[in-house]
Amino acid sequence: MARTLSDYLIEIAEHAARFDDKVLEHLCRMTALHAYRTNPPLQLRSQTIIGIWDWDVVNDRNHLDPNCSRLLGQDPDAGAKGVSNTACLSAVHPDDVAAVSQKLARAFQGGVYEAEFRIVSGGTVRRVIGRGYCTVDPSGRPERFPGAIFELDGPRLDSTDD
Repeated sequence: MARTLSDYLIEIAEHAARFDDKVLEHLCRMTALHAYRTNPPLQLRSQTIIGIWDWDVVNDRNHLDPNCSRLLGQDPDAGAKGVSNTACLSAVHPDDVAAVSQKLARAFQGGVYEAEFRIVSGGTVRRVIGRGYCTVDPSGRPERFPGAIFELDGPRLDSTDD
C-alpha cells in the first residue's frame, strides 16, 4: 500500500522524538495535519528515510541528523549545530542544483517541497528524493523548513512541469 506525505511526516516526527528534538517533532506533526487537510495524497516510492533536516531559513542554519550530515558530506557535530544551505547544496550533483534551487524557491512561498536529485558523496552517486514543508511568517517570509531525504528506488520520475 502506498504511503502519503502525512504518513512520512508522522514517521519523521517519531524519529525526531527518539532524538528528543521537540521542535522538529512538533513541526512535523503540525505539517502532517496540514498536509492531510489540504493536499491530495502525495506518494513516494521509497520507504527508507536516510536523513532528516530542520532548516532555520531566517538564520540559514540547517540542523541535520547524523545520517543526513554524513550523506551531505558534513561533520555530524557541525550538522547538529547547523550548517548553511550552501554547504548542504554542495553535495547535490552539479546538474541538479538549479532544479533543486528552483523547487526550494517555490516552497519559500509556504508549501510542500519535493525534489528528486542526485547526491555525490564519497565518490558515490545516489538518487534521492527530498521532501519538506516551508512555513512562512505573517509577512510571507520563509521561516522554518523541516524535511527528510528518502532513498529513491526505480527510475527517475519525469519532472516536465518543473
